[in-house]
Amino acid sequence: MANNIAFQPMGKMYKLNAATTVQQVTLYSDSPIQQYMLISHEPTGGVGQPVYVRISNSATANVAVPGNGSPQYGVVVPPDTVMVVTGPQATNTSPVYVTFVSEAGTPEAYIVPGEGLS
Repeated sequence: MANNIAFQPMGKMYKLNAATTVQQVTLYSDSPIQQYMLISHEPTGGVGQPVYVRISNSATANVAVPGNGSPQYGVVVPPDTVMVVTGPQATNTSPVYVTFVSEAGTPEAYIVPGEGLS
C-alpha cells in the first residue's frame, strides 16, 4: 500500500545498465512493497538519454520504446531524474521483473524497492 511518507528503502538497490536491447532484472524486496524509486544517472560525458522501464509480475512482459501511433507499457525516466512509481507487489519470496531499454547510448539507472514519496 502506498504511503504519504518520505521514501523508505525496503530492499537492495539494483543497477540498470540500459542499452538499445531490452535488459531484465529480477527484483526482490525485504518485506512486501508496491513502490519503487527510479533514479536515472547520466555518467560524465553521457549523451543524456532517457531510460524506459516496465515493472511486471510476468517474466515475459518486456518494455518497448513507444513511437508515433505505437503506445507501449512502461514509464520513461528522463536523464538525471528521481521518481517514485507504484507497481505490482514484490516480497522476499515473490519477485517482480524489471525490464528496461534506451533509444541510444548506455544510460545508467537504479531501482530501489520501498514505500513512500520522493
